[in-house]
Order: sequence, then C-alpha cells, then structure tokens
Amino acid sequence: MIKRSDIKQEDIIKSAIEVFSQKGFDQASMEGISKHAGVSKRTLYKYYPNKDALFEVIVDKLMCRFDGHCEVEFEPSVSIEQQLTELTLKQMCYINNEDFQITARLVMAECIRCHETSKVLVSKFESIEDSYGLQNWAQQGIDAGALEITNIPLAIEQYIGSIKAVIFWPQLITHAPPPSCEQVKETITHAVTSFVATYKVN
Repeated sequence: MIKRSDIKQEDIIKSAIEVFSQKGFDQASMEGISKHAGVSKRTLYKYYPNKDALFEVIVDKLMCRFDGHCEVEFEPSVSIEQQLTELTLKQMCYINNEDFQITARLVMAECIRCHETSKVLVSKFESIEDSYGLQNWAQQGIDAGALEITNIPLAIEQYIGSIKAVIFWPQLITHAPPPSCEQVKETITHAVTSFVATYKVN
C-alpha cells in the first residue's frame, strides 16, 4: 500500500523539477516549490532542508534509471545477438520516457553551470560500477568462451555510446520527441551487429 507521505514527496519532487527547469536552480526558491506542489513550506522543509537536498534527490531519481534491473546472465544456449538485443532493449527503454529527459536536461544544465553539482553527479555515476548490467554479462560470455574482449568497460561504453548518440543525445539536446520503438530497435540492431562482429569468438 502506497503511503500518503510517499505520494506527497513524489509531488514535491515533480514540482521541484518543473520549477528548476523553468527558473534555473539559482532563481528557484523553496517557497516557489512549495506553492507549485500545493504544500506548506513547513511540510516541504520536513522532507528537505534546502533546495540542494531536493536537487540531490532528483539526481538520485536519474541514477535509478541506470541502476535498475542489472541482474543479467549470459545464456550459452541463446545466440549472442538475441541476448544482447533483448538486454539492451530492456535497459534503454527509459529514453522513451519524457519525464526522464526533462530531468536529464535539468541535471545536465546544472552540471555545466556549477562545478560542485557536476562533482556530485560524477560521484554518483562512479558508485554504479556496471550501469547497464552488460559488463557482468560480457565477462560471463568471455568465461563461456563465446566472447573475446580485452577491455570490457571500454567495449560496453562504446557499444552503449553508439546507441545513445542516435536515440538519446539528439532528442535530449534539441528537445525533439523521444524516438519511436522502430527507431530504437533499428539502432540497437545496428550496434549489436557491430559488437558481435568485433568480439564474438568464431
């Protein structure tokens, strides 16, 4: 059962994202956020002592998109192409979420503006050793004799980066609509083909 307090906090966070996005972090105020959320300042301060704490919670929400559903296993009986395609589709589905893109734009803008904010974001990214669960999957593939990769983090970063260059960053920067399912599948299929051609043991 969802607690009333959980709903209230979610409303506060959504309102904070909207206010930060409209006014920027510096111009936003706790009073403005409380009014936008329809809660008293007392209630707002009960959960968050200042807007910096609120922003850190927003960053945490962004990180959860990367950190979820990372328990993946290599299946020797299933083709590498099929496994990698299915795993990537699951992990990249967040890019179709407009709420995520709004949050990502906000965080990115604040990181450019403020060095301290960027350090917070970097430290949180570093706490997630395997963002998409694919590094562990690749290591299992190597152990099974199906893959040959000398630098797993680099290989996975290049693989994910090639996908996000087409169906994430352009939409994020230009405020274009999220990519269609067909665009996502086509981009992932191309990246999978390149990955397999490079690292699959024949």
